[in-house]
Amino acid sequence: MLRQAILFLLLCTFNFGFSQYYYDFNQNCKNAYSAIFSLKFEEGMDLINHEKSINPDNNIPYLLENYIYFLTVFIGEEKQEFDKLEKLKDDIVDRLKDGNENSPYYRYCLAQVYLQWAFARTKFKEYVTATFEINKAYRLLEWNNEKHPDFLPNLINLGLLHTLIGTIPDKYNWIKKIVGIEGTIDQGTNEILKVLDASLKNDNYAIYRDECLFYLSFIQLNLSTNKKKAIDYIELIKNNEEDKTHLSNPLVVYAIATIYMKNGMNNEALEILLSKPSGKEYYPFYFLDYLTGLAKLQRLDDDAYHYLLKYIMNFKGINYIKAAYQKIAWYYLVNGNTSKYQEYIEKAEKYGKEIVDADKQAEREASEGDMPNSTLLKARLLFDGGYYERALKELTKSKRNFLKTAKDTLENTYRIGRIYHEWGKTSEAIPYYKKTIENGAESEYYYAANSALNLGLIYEDAGNYEKAKYYYKRATSMKNKEYKNSIDQKAKAGLNRIENK
Repeated sequence: MLRQAILFLLLCTFNFGFSQYYYDFNQNCKNAYSAIFSLKFEEGMDLINHEKSINPDNNIPYLLENYIYFLTVFIGEEKQEFDKLEKLKDDIVDRLKDGNENSPYYRYCLAQVYLQWAFARTKFKEYVTATFEINKAYRLLEWNNEKHPDFLPNLINLGLLHTLIGTIPDKYNWIKKIVGIEGTIDQGTNEILKVLDASLKNDNYAIYRDECLFYLSFIQLNLSTNKKKAIDYIELIKNNEEDKTHLSNPLVVYAIATIYMKNGMNNEALEILLSKPSGKEYYPFYFLDYLTGLAKLQRLDDDAYHYLLKYIMNFKGINYIKAAYQKIAWYYLVNGNTSKYQEYIEKAEKYGKEIVDADKQAEREASEGDMPNSTLLKARLLFDGGYYERALKELTKSKRNFLKTAKDTLENTYRIGRIYHEWGKTSEAIPYYKKTIENGAESEYYYAANSALNLGLIYEDAGNYEKAKYYYKRATSMKNKEYKNSIDQKAKAGLNRIENK
């Protein structure tokens, strides 16, 4: 009996010691976090290992280590690396599960790991596993928010999940049922904004600023009606810095450049992209080369293809390979070299995967052998860069002699509508959008669907929610094969925003 009692006490002591790993986000960990989010993985790992050696019971380094794994997979997109790092992820989860459950970091850290790997899995179409991991993460975050409502970092991922859930297309409603998340874009945005506000006022939360800005930029650009609002986030960064430290973070450069490009501020985007940090201390973020090539193409620069080719030669991942070949083909087409166009559009069909919309559209163009109208293409590129007057001149100087097919005529109407819309001349854009829908509602091209989406945005901004709802629904109901996922998601987000108005 005495032996059993002693054994019981020893077992309890052992379990108590084993399960009480603590969470201390000290300055050493903050420095590691900043290095990692700036893609300086070796520096971050050195700091992590140092923290492990001096504070072996601190669990925060293991969370930070997972950040490195996640960003390596998410940016690099290499399946072999994914398989290798996923095994290490299991060890991190086991370690985190043995932490102090009374700490607000306990569930936050586990949720962060599950959520990061869920996002990583989407790169490789592991959607079912990703869905279950999102479910785990959401349950942990909700519980944590209820028990520790003042723990602000929790709101970053909750806000992201609340925002994204409302944009899932109806055909994937089963995902919503499995995950069980409810939320709106406004709710999620406000949650992340709360953390951002704290990061600008309280040094304890300053490290979360770039992460908040990264997510808010994505939300504002892709899910909100007012993409120009995202420019305010850039000003927040600049006004809060004296030494332009944002230029030393490739992820922030990506966010800012994307904001500029989506708002037709191509010159500003190129300025920051050409000033991006480089060096062996940074994990390579080759997508910035793709963006630079695209921005230069949109300005019709002579050296645009160099950056696109650099992306293709260096990037070993999955996405935007087809799109990069397509953009090189476009470069040659708008410069009058149809044989080079043919050479590179054939490569777009041969290489890369069809996961993201840009690659699907490139594959479609290549497989169908449907060479774009060079005048319309040049106008499109100039429009995408925000050079509206130049774009409109391209469509008017030829007096429509360049319109050879029904598709050309449909695209021409659409392009003029888009130019007027982004130029701020909304009343002139509306009839062109309506005409595009009238003539292209049954088309497999994206012009009519995107016209309906943009009419929905126009009417929502004007407070005419019935018409907005009508056009958002029309956008999702069309049979376009190009950019289908992107248009449907944005239309769904629009319906989500106006649901209770």
